[in-house]
Amino acid sequence: MNTMARHERLAAALAAGEQALLANDFAAAAAAFTDCAALAPADVGIALALANTHQMLGAVEARRAALHSAFTDGDWREVSVAYALGGALLESGSPHEAALCLEYVRRDHPNDPAALAALASALRAAGEPDRAWPLAKRAAELAPRAGAPLLTAAQVRHDLGDLLGALNWLDKAEHARPQHAPTRLQRAYTSLLRGASATGWALFEHRPLPVAETGATPWTGEPLNGESVLVTAEQGVGDQFQFLRFLPELTARGAGAITVACHVGAVSLLRASGFDAVARGDEPSTAWHVPLLSLPHRLGTGAQLFGDRVPYLHAPDVPTPALPPPVAGERRLGLVWAGNPGFPGRVTRDLDPSLLPGIVCIPGVTWISLQQGSAGEVDVEGLHRLPPLSDWATTAAVLRQLDGLVTTDTGIAHLAGAMGVPTWVLLQKVPDWRWGLSGTSSRWYPTAQLCRQQTHGAWDTSIASLSRNLREP
Repeated sequence: MNTMARHERLAAALAAGEQALLANDFAAAAAAFTDCAALAPADVGIALALANTHQMLGAVEARRAALHSAFTDGDWREVSVAYALGGALLESGSPHEAALCLEYVRRDHPNDPAALAALASALRAAGEPDRAWPLAKRAAELAPRAGAPLLTAAQVRHDLGDLLGALNWLDKAEHARPQHAPTRLQRAYTSLLRGASATGWALFEHRPLPVAETGATPWTGEPLNGESVLVTAEQGVGDQFQFLRFLPELTARGAGAITVACHVGAVSLLRASGFDAVARGDEPSTAWHVPLLSLPHRLGTGAQLFGDRVPYLHAPDVPTPALPPPVAGERRLGLVWAGNPGFPGRVTRDLDPSLLPGIVCIPGVTWISLQQGSAGEVDVEGLHRLPPLSDWATTAAVLRQLDGLVTTDTGIAHLAGAMGVPTWVLLQKVPDWRWGLSGTSSRWYPTAQLCRQQTHGAWDTSIASLSRNLREP
């Protein structure tokens, strides 16, 4: 194709993409911008348009792939282009590539607080808070009244495990931007990492809250007098498994019928466990509505986590794939090493498959992969692979047949914990708030053992902890 014909095709595809966007036809826009990217692979602007269109379609992995192509093939070595691509890569969960783009920006603008803070955020997301801290501190010093760099400084101190320091920086960030919801939410994460509390749950209300489409009245603690309540599951599937334990408190407060609107793949499991569950979008009319993760705050449970209610999820009798037969003297353990590929924090939570042989070689165990999705398509000697599991009810039925589960911090950890299945959770140095900053046990799940990194990114220390745990009688 000659240059003129290519330019004509590119112009036509761009026009088609823009017209499709105006019509909210995102599938057609994605197809048009895909053609554009094939014709002009070095044009980062086109790649960003394609990535944004994939985001509108909810195609997380396709968005990430478009941005990776722009990083690999695109001509992004101009400051404004590098800044835009770096920000998009960071948001999509590719912090290592983002850091390289944003380092290019920093070299050209060494005293720009926004550029310094952006690079610090990328390094933090890549699991390198030690490298991020000097940049975040410098950004905050250069812009002492700007809320964004101050919040970044707080987040980096949080990831370094300096929770008091993080709270001090959050004080400064809130002074700069009073009532700023993301700053308040970060304070919730830092507070809850120290332990469940009324203060932490109140701050947690600054997250984006689901709204009932049924017109039900938001419940904030009023007497229920036998009236019906809709409870909406939110965020990841693990969150709903974790917070279902609070529903009996609604009954104790006088609720009548309680309906849980949950992820569609969990409906049958919740129903088998005694919950009145429907898929999101199929909610009935009720008098009241409350987001599931708001229950600790609106019930006023404070530090009470009701670990004594485990198990509260129960596997139904459904067909399951055939498991390897038991071997005398060996435990059959499930293994999961990666979570939702759409979750930006997966980079520091997931295990690289190259580390799996170091787990599978632990003696006395028959290892069975419960890993779903493309991450599970690896062959490791000694690791039995199952066919894909159709839903969470099937996953629960498999777990019920095993002697336990080894997993990273993902949804199945909460399922196994809520079922009372022995569970070993491999955790990063500073994990998600619900696991706390220290200790090997969980107040949420009595049958869970926490195998923590000793230094940032050092999964070998977490795996060594797992090995010691599994060797104990």
